[in-house]
Amino acid sequence: MMPSIFNDVIGPVMRGPSSSHTAASHRIGIIIRQVCSPENGKVLVEFDRKGSLSTTYEGQGTAMGLIWGLLGLSILDASIIRYKELAKERKLKIQFQITDFEASHPNTYKIQVENNKQEQFHFIAVSTGGGMIEMKNINGFEVLVRGDYFETLICCDSQPPEKIQKLFQILKNRTDHSEISLSQKGQNSFLINIKSRDPLLMKVKDLINDSENVTWIRGIDPVMPILAGTNEKLPFTTIDELLKLSGQRSLDLADLAILYECARAGIDPEKALSLMNDIVSKIKNSIQEGLKGTTYKDRILGHQSNLILEAEKNRKIIPTIQNKIIAYVTALMETKSSMGIIVAAPTAGSTGVLGGAIFGVAEDFSDDPGSIVNAFLAAGLIGVFIAHKYTFAAEEGGCQVECGAASAMAAAGLVQLMGGTAGQAINASSIALQNVLGMICDPVADRVEVPCLGKNILGATNALNAANMSIAGFDPVIPLDEVIDAMRSVGENLPSSLCCTGLGGLSMTPAALKLHKELKTKNI
Repeated sequence: MMPSIFNDVIGPVMRGPSSSHTAASHRIGIIIRQVCSPENGKVLVEFDRKGSLSTTYEGQGTAMGLIWGLLGLSILDASIIRYKELAKERKLKIQFQITDFEASHPNTYKIQVENNKQEQFHFIAVSTGGGMIEMKNINGFEVLVRGDYFETLICCDSQPPEKIQKLFQILKNRTDHSEISLSQKGQNSFLINIKSRDPLLMKVKDLINDSENVTWIRGIDPVMPILAGTNEKLPFTTIDELLKLSGQRSLDLADLAILYECARAGIDPEKALSLMNDIVSKIKNSIQEGLKGTTYKDRILGHQSNLILEAEKNRKIIPTIQNKIIAYVTALMETKSSMGIIVAAPTAGSTGVLGGAIFGVAEDFSDDPGSIVNAFLAAGLIGVFIAHKYTFAAEEGGCQVECGAASAMAAAGLVQLMGGTAGQAINASSIALQNVLGMICDPVADRVEVPCLGKNILGATNALNAANMSIAGFDPVIPLDEVIDAMRSVGENLPSSLCCTGLGGLSMTPAALKLHKELKTKNI
């Protein structure tokens, strides 16, 4: 299925340093909790030694998010920083181990749970970037739970296949589902998975009588803001189709974004606009919070977002719109680093790019709220194509897929804000993305601050330059979809040491290693 703007690109709304670590692990924890409440139980979490989580799960908030999700608490709760203390209070015994299990994805979780009913469950889950997740396996059964449906799971052990097929047909014929599948383990163990846009747990329980010998039944509520689509035909699935439709109906990129998301998610335009209005409001609040000044113990950089505008005011630097962009990007990053509420767009690590660029320009160009919302919608549609063709996970593709992707999105958003066409927005995205291919991810001291702040500022200012170039008529030469393909090729050739593992680049400089040691010594 094609990505959703609100599920896969702009969002989640969260606290924490990283969307692929904190937000994704929180969502994984919420899903596990619905299957087997782990409180008063034992949890073992394994990370592959060769993956990214083995070196980053503490500093980038993986443990924080997972425990918070297992406890069933909101990621917006300010007390999330007390996750270790709350785990003890709720008698959740959790252990993290680094092992060798040849994970196919660098952000893979192997989780074993023994709850207070002495039930044992095993899970394999993946954080796929930007807060998106996939539950791949439950108790040895292959599944695909992304958190965008109501899921009903029916496990049957020691049952003949013909009996299970009969039950499967009953459920298929008598439930209003979007999808139903059957997974088999061994000869006589089966898992039926029903995906629906409405909860079906009680109805399924009514359809299954005692003679069925069902081992267990569980319902999983969605963790994503938008439910999966209604299978309505999408207006376009490629950039060429988008441009053709734009020409036929004189639609700008924001118009096309609304058209796409309404078809993809089965919502009306008013709902789409309302959702984006809320997101824009939250980003604006995050900027204001950062500008006021923030503090947090576990942090490398202090408050700096005020410095650039003060320097401009005092005529120490050249006045330019880019100074305001720098201030707003920094403010967003400082809000993130102080565990404030932010919107990952498309990731928490790149949260400053889109908001900083659009709000930084909007105040001098067009501060109409509707225009700003449309700019974010246009940006989100560019992110759809990036997510579809590749990833937002720096663990796979380096920072080019985080700050780089955000820069491409912001360029399109700025063109929209300036009144440009869909074609100009697409060209701006291509120019912006071409400029950042190969950007590595090398966080210092396992904190998403350095050189992340500089890369966010680079992404935002690059977006402005690309937007200006496109509207002025510069030729991108390489179409956007080909640039995304090139980004994927580059990412696949980056060594893991340069993909958010803290094992290469600036992460391994003497200054970075010294800082990392100091933070550990202080038990931060």
